[in-house]
Amino acid sequence: MDLEILYSNPYVQVVEKSDGFYIESFHTGYTLEDFNKILQDFPQIKITNFMVLRTIILNAPKALTKFGEKRARVEVEVSNDHLKSFATLFVPENDLTGAKRKELIREILDALEQKNVVYGIMQDVLMTGLYPKTKILIAQGLSPINGEPSRVRMYEIEEPKPQLSEDGSVNHYELNLINKVDKGDWLGERINATPGVPGKTVLGEPIPAQPGKQVALKYDKKSVGEMYDEEKGTTTLYALKTGAVFYHNDIIHVYDYLEIEGDVSFKTGNIDFEGFVHVQGSIEDNFSVIAKNDIEVKGDLGIGGVEKIESTDGCIYIRGGISGKGRAHLTCKQDLYTKFAADCIIECEGTVHIGFYCINCSIKAKEVILEARNSRIIGGMIEAEIKVVASEVGNRAEIPTSVLVTGFDRKVYKDTFDKINASIEEYNEKLVLMKQKIAVYSNSEGLLPEQLQTLRRLSEQFQRLREELKALHADRKKYISYLRTKGEGEIQITKQLYPNVNIDIKGFRKKIMNQSSAPITYYVSDGELKTN
Repeated sequence: MDLEILYSNPYVQVVEKSDGFYIESFHTGYTLEDFNKILQDFPQIKITNFMVLRTIILNAPKALTKFGEKRARVEVEVSNDHLKSFATLFVPENDLTGAKRKELIREILDALEQKNVVYGIMQDVLMTGLYPKTKILIAQGLSPINGEPSRVRMYEIEEPKPQLSEDGSVNHYELNLINKVDKGDWLGERINATPGVPGKTVLGEPIPAQPGKQVALKYDKKSVGEMYDEEKGTTTLYALKTGAVFYHNDIIHVYDYLEIEGDVSFKTGNIDFEGFVHVQGSIEDNFSVIAKNDIEVKGDLGIGGVEKIESTDGCIYIRGGISGKGRAHLTCKQDLYTKFAADCIIECEGTVHIGFYCINCSIKAKEVILEARNSRIIGGMIEAEIKVVASEVGNRAEIPTSVLVTGFDRKVYKDTFDKINASIEEYNEKLVLMKQKIAVYSNSEGLLPEQLQTLRRLSEQFQRLREELKALHADRKKYISYLRTKGEGEIQITKQLYPNVNIDIKGFRKKIMNQSSAPITYYVSDGELKTN
């Protein structure tokens, strides 16, 4: 083709040659806007030199000069991720109807084939969604669907909280201190991660899916078993033996557990056990139970003149109460819970929780809390470091009753509390950094033996830090309670205070001479004994 005149008017003339499009101007007075309207009818023209075009039109007359090239009727482009392909049609409007449309669709398919677009071609767009000079989404790949991470549900150990009720005839003080399971019982479950669904590009290339992250189940293999259900895609943990569920370093264990079906008596002998002890009945007079972990005595009648009940590391729960006959001696590392206490000695490094009354007892603990709305302390010596709480102290018979709070240094406790908070922040930062390091190794393949050893060491350190952080949070919770105490030692009586009660807080003594029915709190602040 030597030359073809595409358009001509008194001002300009556009011609097509074999190497592109040329323009010639004859007279001034023509504008670029006017010329742009002409181009609407010639979508095949691609302007390659706008400055030449501008000069020719605005500085007429000018000789025939090249300003553009012929573009393809169908231009196809593929996105960088190969998930989308677009087509732009540089054709006149009448090519979108009738037989010309069918020919245009064949051109589009040929252009897609030249770009290797073979997947996800949108037939509905070819039929009804074609427009000139518009970038049209013509093919859509399939994005991969990443796998779901595994979901883990574990046996939950709740914080011991006594359920106390008074129905007028029977008072109940219920608590499950030991989380006992039988052999074969459920301990946890993991819905395993899914592999994901691969995708495909418009070029027909597969796109692998990222598998979901599989969370490891942490359990003691000596006491906990694992069972996989391929059909359900689940892994279940179960107890390999009857025992007490316990977590250590976030690892679930079933600890040794001794269950006495009836009473501790001549039939069983004294109990000395490195684990948890559950007594379904009672402990007969002059017998003892010593255990490393928690001890619970579930009999309705409680205990009498036992020789000793001692938990070296755990808590004690006496469901039916203590009628100690002046002999019973109970000691524990953590907290003690009982329905009532009478004529006994209790030594506890944590808090003593008593449901209803305490009569003629010698108690020494961090805190002594009587919980019922009509709870009473009558006779004996109650000694706590932080506080004592009861509804009534003393009685109408004016039995001598002593309540002593040794008190604490609030500044020291506040400093300790601040140090705990600072340590928690520090541990959290360490855990984040260590988690990142572990992720680097865990996501790498073909680790060398020394790298595997480093990964194991980091994982062990991570678990140890988490356990220490958990202990810090427990300490923080305790110190929050301590710091809520009024002053530097508190005795709180919510209903009735009787005569012949001796109050002593941090060496500030007060003997109660008159009965008081209003709620009253004694505490030491600013070097003096105060009430409110």
